[in-house]
Amino acid sequence: MTTYRKILLSLLLAGVSLSASSEEKDFPSDSFPSDFKEVQDRTMNLDLEINRTTKITLENIPTTGYLEVYSILGLKVTSVNLKTILGSYPLELPKGIYIIKAGKVAQKIIVR
Repeated sequence: MTTYRKILLSLLLAGVSLSASSEEKDFPSDSFPSDFKEVQDRTMNLDLEINRTTKITLENIPTTGYLEVYSILGLKVTSVNLKTILGSYPLELPKGIYIIKAGKVAQKIIVR
């Protein structure tokens, strides 16, 4: 048991000495080229109108990808390309419980 402690102590000390020696080296402050353009996260707010009666607003929806509607059993009911949606979309769904997913945003809904 004491040999394991000695080995762990020596590894710990070696790690400290390695990190101390790496700080002495001169690293470039800008690791990316100067012409690198930051990609903006393009999102939108989406208004869903379900059966022409209920309106739901989903926030921070990506402008690319798909809007997917799943039944509570996990079956995909419908899928719509988000590039074709301009802020609002009508959905016709029969009675039931559904999960609406777009990008990382998901919401449960009940249609009565």
